[in-house]
Amino acid sequence: MDNACVFSPDRVHRYSLIHRFDPLFGGDRFMLWIGLNPSTADERQLDPTLTRIAGFCRREGMDGFHMGNLFGLRTPYPKEMMAAPDPVGPGNDAALLEAARTCEKVVAAWGTIGAYQDRAAAVVKLLAGFDLWCVGTTKEGHPRHPLYVKATQPLVRWEPNVGL
Repeated sequence: MDNACVFSPDRVHRYSLIHRFDPLFGGDRFMLWIGLNPSTADERQLDPTLTRIAGFCRREGMDGFHMGNLFGLRTPYPKEMMAAPDPVGPGNDAALLEAARTCEKVVAAWGTIGAYQDRAAAVVKLLAGFDLWCVGTTKEGHPRHPLYVKATQPLVRWEPNVGL
């Protein structure tokens, strides 16, 4: 496995991860998924969330996916992310915009904690003009995290004025 990743120089923040299903034959059909924050995935391995995302993307006929996040800080623990002095990271917004421009769909997938520091609202503004999708919403209207939905859940349009 060889995922293309963009990290901060100290590797504390991961701004993007690109996973191709068939690196040899390529293809240019990608979806951007925007999660809460990166966990353990890197150039050599996918974590459970990205494995689930890969399944959704294969089902949709994609050649791979771009993974971005509201917060770029790498940790499997949201409490650590929320305690960090700079959980977003200086390169995060630019990476999200660049990926959105090259992908067929942008999928919001950050769950309820995306409201922390009003970050979900900031990213929705950043991506104004792009249609946003999700794999369902929480009862408060936040886009659901992909680990917590059935693999058969269809992508649906997400109305970003809800759940922010």
